[in-house]
Amino acid sequence: MAIGITQIHIYEVLRQCAYNIRGLQKDMRANATNWKAAATAQNVPIATLAAWMNSAATSYQTRLGWLTTLQADATNWPKVRNMFIAMGGSVADFTAMMTPLTAVANQLGPADKSTYAAIITACDQILTAVEAPFSLWPE
Repeated sequence: MAIGITQIHIYEVLRQCAYNIRGLQKDMRANATNWKAAATAQNVPIATLAAWMNSAATSYQTRLGWLTTLQADATNWPKVRNMFIAMGGSVADFTAMMTPLTAVANQLGPADKSTYAAIITACDQILTAVEAPFSLWPE
């Protein structure tokens, strides 16, 4: 006898969505802070910083893709969405987080990374677009 998708599975996927999107928010800020510090100190070659940033942009796209793929799943997305709504959330909550994260992910890859000043500018843009997540303690 096979185990179908239960509410337990749906809850777990919803939890994975929350961890992913909140983790992405934290990672974008932490990475931008670290890249900016390295660019300010000029202690890492520009090409290395650019490679790190390009790698992160690809990773960000992958992580956002997980959510986009789920939202395109006509069978399971309604189940996840309905559970989230039953818990008091809304589709607008996903949109409010995904919109700035997607914008940063889309802009980071092609951003100018040819000088330390350009890298600092890109990092400042990320830090402006992606504020620290709401938390009970500093993260």
